[in-house]
Amino acid sequence: MLIFLYNLLTAYLIPGMMLAFGICLFFLTIPDKEGLKNYVFARKVMGATFLVYCGALICETFSQQSLVGDLLNSMIVIAIGITQAFLFTYSLIALLDISFFTKRAAFNETMVVAASIAVAFVLFAVCPQDSRQYVFYVFSLFYMLLMARYVALFRRYYKHYRQLVDNYFSDDEHQRLHWVPVAFYSAFGVGIIALLFAWMITTLTQLLFMLTAMTYYSVFAVRFMNYVYIFPKIKEPLEDTICEDTDTEVLPTDTSDDSAASEDDRMLMEEIERLVREKALYKTQDLSIANVATLCGKSHRVISTAINHCRGINFKTYINEYRVAEAARLIENGWLRHHTLEALASETGFAGRVNLYRAFKRKTGVSPTDWETKDIQ
Repeated sequence: MLIFLYNLLTAYLIPGMMLAFGICLFFLTIPDKEGLKNYVFARKVMGATFLVYCGALICETFSQQSLVGDLLNSMIVIAIGITQAFLFTYSLIALLDISFFTKRAAFNETMVVAASIAVAFVLFAVCPQDSRQYVFYVFSLFYMLLMARYVALFRRYYKHYRQLVDNYFSDDEHQRLHWVPVAFYSAFGVGIIALLFAWMITTLTQLLFMLTAMTYYSVFAVRFMNYVYIFPKIKEPLEDTICEDTDTEVLPTDTSDDSAASEDDRMLMEEIERLVREKALYKTQDLSIANVATLCGKSHRVISTAINHCRGINFKTYINEYRVAEAARLIENGWLRHHTLEALASETGFAGRVNLYRAFKRKTGVSPTDWETKDIQ
């Protein structure tokens, strides 16, 4: 029964599903393509990922060989895992920074992956039967090291983008991006399961692994295709912000450097603070640094630099300091006796009660309700 279910999955259901999703990822209509080049590119790479997996399953079906007890098939599982790890990592990073996936970088990484797989299988073929297991051990180790490298690479770019988002939006817009690390680490988990499967191939583990992979790939494909309606919002910080070399730090830190502030920075900072106070810009929900830049007649990069040099904080922290101060003032005046925290959040410009709570506690060390109690006492 297990063999029948496994054959049904690998011969018909999963290849058909992968083929369908791959075609959709490639050809499903994407609105406003000019404004979504990162997403379009990443989706095409992901479409290739699905088609590669589909092809691997079809080849396995036509081989008419059982996986059980076959060391060669364990090597094939590792090879597929390496290919999938490469494509998943590069497509998700390309979603954050399309400049990362240059032709040269893509070619170099493809050659490393292809060469490592080719060398492993050549060695496996020429080695004596009783020595092939050592080739498999080394190949598995290489797979683990490669996955560790990809995790470090993804963390670096994701952290970089989080900094950009926090310096562009006044609220926690990075939550819109939350799906990307979830997708990446879920794929990493599937890769670990693939490694365990390669080491313990049985009929039961075959079935469990295929079901896990099918579930993950299905959820991922549907979510990735629907991401087109979320990505236009979070792509804004990428425009004119990411430099070509991500080793070059252009992001704000949390350490002020007044010596780095020029006279122009100080004058601009005075204008920014005047606008924020007089127009109560901090009360504007969904405020971005682009809004402030438009009022000042400057680029958001210049505004960011002035805030960083003069205040040593990013844009979100800067605006939230005003919001928290206003929230504290309203609480002291008895606002919460007649209004809810949700109303207080709306009044002070926060996107919601959770955003207010986090920012208030981070700044004051206590929650808004505790601040009210403190004030009463």
